[in-house]
Amino acid sequence: MRTGRKREEKNMPVSLFMNHQDMMFGYGHLGIVNVIFGLVLFFLIIKMIIGISFMRKNPDEREEGYKDKGMSKKENIERYHEAGLSDTDNKIFRENLSEAKENIKTWEKLLKKEDDLQVVESVTGGLEASKQTFKYIVQNPQELTKQNEFLYKDLPNMVKLSEKFIEMKKQSVRTEEINRDLDETLLLIKTLSHSISKNYHEILMDDVNVIKHQVDFDK
Repeated sequence: MRTGRKREEKNMPVSLFMNHQDMMFGYGHLGIVNVIFGLVLFFLIIKMIIGISFMRKNPDEREEGYKDKGMSKKENIERYHEAGLSDTDNKIFRENLSEAKENIKTWEKLLKKEDDLQVVESVTGGLEASKQTFKYIVQNPQELTKQNEFLYKDLPNMVKLSEKFIEMKKQSVRTEEINRDLDETLLLIKTLSHSISKNYHEILMDDVNVIKHQVDFDK
């Protein structure tokens, strides 16, 4: 009896090891699949949490290209009041800027759809200049009236011209007249884009001339 028990005790580790191997080889594939599935599910949950957190942010905080990172909304309002804007004026000012921002965003989306528009941008830099001009107006609300042409004429016209150009290029039949209209529209876009860049350059030079005058005056 003792001999038989000893044999059983000696065989137990071997038996357990064999059972463990059977489990690994018999169910190993299913186990690996479960682990992979669990990891994928875990990362999906994390991604959803991060996505929800991002969506809950203020839309202005997600528009990095148009946000004045150095100033909070409260500080901007205080700055507008210091510039002489009443609460009513401040509301109108922000509505005008919101419309201008949408025009710039639409222009950028249209530009990304069409190679010819991207070539124009690489030559004139109009879109980038419009973003910088927008930031300048946000930081200097007293300059709003000086930028009426940019806000209410140039930006809307650029969006319209870009939309019409893309629509014309989609036409399956290209007549001589259509090609001529495409060239003319593209030339208008280029001219307007250059004008927007020139406007921003003049804004920069105004600041430079102010500093230049101060330097000369000090001398």
